[in-house]
Amino acid sequence: MDGLIRFGFTIEEINILMDSNEDISLISDNSVNEIIKLLKDNNCSINTIKNIFICNPFVITNNIIDTAKLINKLKELGFTNINLLLDSNPYILNISDKELEKLYNKKKDEGLKSSEIIDFISYNNVI
Repeated sequence: MDGLIRFGFTIEEINILMDSNEDISLISDNSVNEIIKLLKDNNCSINTIKNIFICNPFVITNNIIDTAKLINKLKELGFTNINLLLDSNPYILNISDKELEKLYNKKKDEGLKSSEIIDFISYNNVI
């Protein structure tokens, strides 16, 4: 929890996060720092990261390896500006890389072009 405070969250904001995801109290500062670093490495600003955490507090307790795999899969499938995607649709971080690939392939089988699939995933709640 200290990691969230050092990042700039107030106690009130942390309590709001914990109201949605009680497991935040069990997460280590190292884990918090790892997810923040992963998001920063993908050009997420401090405000974007705060928005992601506030909208989707489960990101904080997700497995960092799974989250990194998902972000890598997004890049592999042709998503650019991952930071904008995560800011506008932070819930996408709740799916696995396998689920994303399955959805992508399903839409491709339906006849959508890659750019149309990217738009579909970007602008729709796919979880």
